[in-house]
Amino acid sequence: MQKSLLAKLAAGALNIYLSRQLALADKNKQAQHGDVIKVNRGAYDHYGVYALNNDNEPSVIHYTGATGPADFNGMVRETSLEEFLNGAKSFTVCSFPDNDEININNKLNNNSPLSLVWQEVKKSLHKDYHLYSGSETVARARSQLGRTGYNLICNNCEHFAVWCKTGVKESSQVNKIIDLLVALSAKR
Repeated sequence: MQKSLLAKLAAGALNIYLSRQLALADKNKQAQHGDVIKVNRGAYDHYGVYALNNDNEPSVIHYTGATGPADFNGMVRETSLEEFLNGAKSFTVCSFPDNDEININNKLNNNSPLSLVWQEVKKSLHKDYHLYSGSETVARARSQLGRTGYNLICNNCEHFAVWCKTGVKESSQVNKIIDLLVALSAKR
């Protein structure tokens, strides 16, 4: 059944693109098994996949140091929620659009060559977008336990958590920096 034009426009307006959806996360929502959660660490947000173990105890699967948050040799680990929070009092549950609601718009509103290339990169990233169930998300996350190769720009905690949920390795924090650089280059 085809959605009405109004519904399509509303979905497009609400879902500019995946990384922007993360900014619409709900701080009051109770986390469910397989949700992507984030905690504010001042200058950046730290992301992970919320999981429940066999005893229904919460844990978080995320890129973190082998010995804890202060160790910057990143590895995918499953830790307690308390360790993930690292002193923070709360976390935010991230929202993701349904598979058919992905819409990539040029927020920069310029047609510079660099901007056009960046838009094509974002479109190509989203061709493999699939919203996984909570159980599938946790299984994907657990399949990566012990994985190393952390990289702030290309393979950080947000890339990992978003990939577990959607199949797309993306970081809204990195995208914002690239958007800014593209916008600045267009003004030259």
